[in-house]
Amino acid sequence: MAFRPPIRMALGGTPGGTTLGIIYGMNSASMAVLGSLVSLVGLAVLDNDRVMLSLSLFIAALMSLPIVLYTGSLISLLTRKYVFTIGVGIAIAGNFLFMIDLPWSFIAANTCRMVGAGLMMMCISLYTMDFIPRKKLASAESRKIMFSGLAWLIFPFLGTWIWVNVDPRAPFVLSIVLVSVLISVFWWLRISEAENIRPPDAKNLNFIRNVRTYFANPHMRVAYLIAVARSSSWVVFFSYGPIYLQDAGIAPQWIGLFMGGIMSVLLFSGRFAHVAQIIGIRKTILFSFMLAGSSMIVLGLLPEPTIWGLLLLLLASLGFDMLDIIGNIPFMRMVSPKVRVEMTSVFSTWREMSFVVTPGLATLILIFTDISGLFVILGVALFIAGLLTRTMPIRVD
Repeated sequence: MAFRPPIRMALGGTPGGTTLGIIYGMNSASMAVLGSLVSLVGLAVLDNDRVMLSLSLFIAALMSLPIVLYTGSLISLLTRKYVFTIGVGIAIAGNFLFMIDLPWSFIAANTCRMVGAGLMMMCISLYTMDFIPRKKLASAESRKIMFSGLAWLIFPFLGTWIWVNVDPRAPFVLSIVLVSVLISVFWWLRISEAENIRPPDAKNLNFIRNVRTYFANPHMRVAYLIAVARSSSWVVFFSYGPIYLQDAGIAPQWIGLFMGGIMSVLLFSGRFAHVAQIIGIRKTILFSFMLAGSSMIVLGLLPEPTIWGLLLLLLASLGFDMLDIIGNIPFMRMVSPKVRVEMTSVFSTWREMSFVVTPGLATLILIFTDISGLFVILGVALFIAGLLTRTMPIRVD
């Protein structure tokens, strides 16, 4: 009996939306294992001090920021596939550091986690812009989020459950296995560097100059605001959502199950993309901010943590999810291919900026109030961000 060889997903080294979605989903799986766990591990290491938890995340983000800021220069020297590989290696190192269970190793592990995620996500974004036609960006992004949704539905629960019931080091071993499978698949695909994109000019690799060029454009500033706001929302969701659920009386081993259940809205990402195609990207972004902002405000105003807060977290995550699907499209549709690497190196700092700003502000807020107050402030910030996005040009639709 003859066996037909497997069909390569990235035929000729040119990935489509499904290939990039699978890569994104596998990357999400390795991160989702730790999604509901980082805060719980941090509280265990830091003697249940929530202010110190926020401060440690803030320090880790500050340490990771310089590395990710110069990713564009790194890509120009090594190409994207090698930068992606370096990101995987750093992520693996971070998982080993999490196993040490000391305050300094917790900070170092989070630094590696952020750097690894930043490098890999920038490479995936560049591959998306290089190989996906402009009119298919919304569907490609929704496909990526759908694969990511499957990961976030399963692995947060698996991570917390095996942390409690198997071994405290088991989730980190699982994350290492998943990211190792990811890099194996990535190299098996042999994705090529896009031929239609010229290498960045050496004079354009000055990051400070690129920052000035980027933020001189008011529409690019709005695109950056959207990305930072939605990322900051997820930082609050995953850093303080598990703590809220714990305060509501949910046992630690089940927190991941509830977080995964909330994240199940990601499975409807295709429907959200269809809505954006009907009413337009700009209106969908505004609605998403309003939905998420109002849900977080009401959640924060509840008298005490309660299981009913899950519904509000679900509604808020629905808004975050819609922003995940279409939030990068304004940038992708406005950036010129001639400066794509240079401007993406600036735009991609939204992740690190949110990792720095959010726990930094949360540290100050938690000194004077509790997590509920933090939720209210986030909701107000999302409302303001939504109003500012109304200045986007019509060509974004």
